[in-house]
Amino acid sequence: MNELVTINDKQVVTSSRNVAEHFEKQHKHVLDSIKNLMESADEKDRPKIGQMFMESTEPDSYGREQKIYYMNWKGFSLLVMGFTGAKAISWKLKYADAFEAMQKQLAVPQLAPNPHYRTRMIGTAVRDIGKTAESIERVFAVKHGMALASAMEMVGESYGIDTAPLKRLIPAEENPGYLNATMLAGKLGLLSKTGNPKASDANAKLAELGLQKKEGKEWRLTDKGREYGEEKPFTRNGHSGYNIGWNEKVLVLFEQPVKV
Repeated sequence: MNELVTINDKQVVTSSRNVAEHFEKQHKHVLDSIKNLMESADEKDRPKIGQMFMESTEPDSYGREQKIYYMNWKGFSLLVMGFTGAKAISWKLKYADAFEAMQKQLAVPQLAPNPHYRTRMIGTAVRDIGKTAESIERVFAVKHGMALASAMEMVGESYGIDTAPLKRLIPAEENPGYLNATMLAGKLGLLSKTGNPKASDANAKLAELGLQKKEGKEWRLTDKGREYGEEKPFTRNGHSGYNIGWNEKVLVLFEQPVKV
């Protein structure tokens, strides 16, 4: 049941995309409803509404970053208040149970890990990263740095450890970077009115710098962009495409005037 909700910024939330799917609405109509809630509220109530809905982005089936909203229980309740019908009532009850169950789970005190066991686990994880990277490099014929970065993310998630310190050890010439357009927007201060990073603005500036270009519905690296980014193939929901991971050295280019 808890696939209906997740944890974001230490609170239980669901997404506008989830709401659209389960209540059989078009996602753009759910986004419009959230926008109307924000804009129609009294001036004194708008800060409260803003705390209920958190703007973010999420890749669609083509790997394109699309706007979504995360909402807590209050925001969800306000949004679906007017949804009627037997199916809508059923989903409201399911979401209520999911929010309650996840909230109880958050309230359970977490036991402190045994430091000796943790050390052994990290050592095992590092060895597994090496073996996993070798397999990825061989099977997918990708660069060693990209295989290492992917292996760190996969093994780190599996073991529940932070592999960020290890990523810094990948040689600079092989490091594919882990900044997507949303992360770049956050570092560059490209924010929406609600204070969330705007991936679309970051993508536009990357294109303006000649680092990427649109091919169909996807962003692809230019020859210049390959010095700063890495295309990562993905397959999701029957669709294949590329996500671009940017190295942090790309940030330097944003400090320079664009040559026309």
